[in-house]
Amino acid sequence: MDTPEAAPAPVKMGLTEDDAAKLLGGTAIKPKGWDRTGMEAFKYFLYNPDTGEVLTRTPFSWIKITLFYILYYCFLAGFWIACLQIFFLTLPATEDGPRWTLDSSLIGVNPGVGLRPAPSDKEIDSQMFYLKKSDANMTATDEFGEGPLNIDYAVRMRKYFDKNYQAGDGLEVCEENRLRNEGEKDCFFDFEVLKDCKDFPYGYVNPGEEGFINPCIYLKFNKIYNWEPVPVSVEDIDKEQYVDMTDELKDIIKTTEDKNQIWLDCQGRFAADKERVDMTFFPQSQGIPIKYFPFRGGDAYQPPLVAVRLNMNKPQSTSGQLIHVQCKAWFEGVVHNQRDKMGMTMFEVILM
Repeated sequence: MDTPEAAPAPVKMGLTEDDAAKLLGGTAIKPKGWDRTGMEAFKYFLYNPDTGEVLTRTPFSWIKITLFYILYYCFLAGFWIACLQIFFLTLPATEDGPRWTLDSSLIGVNPGVGLRPAPSDKEIDSQMFYLKKSDANMTATDEFGEGPLNIDYAVRMRKYFDKNYQAGDGLEVCEENRLRNEGEKDCFFDFEVLKDCKDFPYGYVNPGEEGFINPCIYLKFNKIYNWEPVPVSVEDIDKEQYVDMTDELKDIIKTTEDKNQIWLDCQGRFAADKERVDMTFFPQSQGIPIKYFPFRGGDAYQPPLVAVRLNMNKPQSTSGQLIHVQCKAWFEGVVHNQRDKMGMTMFEVILM
């Protein structure tokens, strides 16, 4: 039987059979000028006479991309200006104070209570006082007191005093205990009320006598611009909102002649702490006169303090034990919040 002849390969229109065979399997065409190099390639980069391109783009392409970036940066500049205007809304209306104050601000009218001396930078988040019960060392870790020694606490406290309680032209001695009026100078803080807690090393070092340290811890209010505290009313002191106030402080408020004060009180946080902790307050009234308020800015302002001396003269009852202390502020409308430390603060003391 005769074998049929193979069908001839198809021939593309207009091409011979040989030309079609050459194109089969390799149809990619290299662009014109692909092999240009050196100066010739650079000249064609600047201007391509075949396509009219300048720097690889036609004039129309350059017009389109230029318009795009003009519009893009106009919108970007407009967005930035809008954000800047919103930022200006948060700035003070005048140089005298912030735009948003008191109830209109995030801070509100319920200040937090601060502690001094502050912890070292290494332990910045800690509120624990780790102390040696009988330490006569007067050499600090460094000039800033950035260490764990008893004397380091005293050095940090002295630096706080040196920074915040300097004489200034914006201060005056205030005889009358009343809120300061607009335009009046702030009052000098009377250090004499701190008594045993006003002199270095503030009870953190045993001077060599028989006995143990009696460290002083200082309480202050966080600054709230233009806040005018209202003292506790004696008529309301036995009402439910003051149920957590200690009986000792209630007696002080009832018997103190000058009741234009806001009060601070501390006690052991738990039952075991209340049995162990022994404290003395300076001033004994546990109050801050309202003459130090309101705060209206300025570097001359001296934050008023209440000192709490921890009496450790009987170390056998406290040595090695962690003592939790809770301090609360008392004024009309106060809110105590442990999580946000509003109107209160807490710290721990361990004596070794």
